[in-house]
Amino acid sequence: MDLQDLRDLIIVIFGIMGIFVLLVTLIVVLVVGLAARGLIGLLNGVVRTQLSPTLDSAKQTMNEIRGTTAFITDTAVSPIIRVYAFVGGVKRGLASLAGLTPKRRRKSS
Repeated sequence: MDLQDLRDLIIVIFGIMGIFVLLVTLIVVLVVGLAARGLIGLLNGVVRTQLSPTLDSAKQTMNEIRGTTAFITDTAVSPIIRVYAFVGGVKRGLASLAGLTPKRRRKSS
């Protein structure tokens, strides 16, 4: 066996090893891809079965809070604002009639 035959044999061995590495890499990529696809499907199932009811409950709670806020605004806050506005208007009217307008402050320069 001379040097040219040894060179050709090494080239053939490296070619076969390259094909083998390529096939192993392809198999690993396919296995990882299928595993990822299965994991994504599993996570979608978990989200649908466990997270969706929690989100629905949170939405229902948020709607109840909005209703409570609107009720409190209509029954407590608005009447208080109207009373304060009325009292302020009466005070301002009496002050105008009595000539007791508050003194304005001068800006110091």
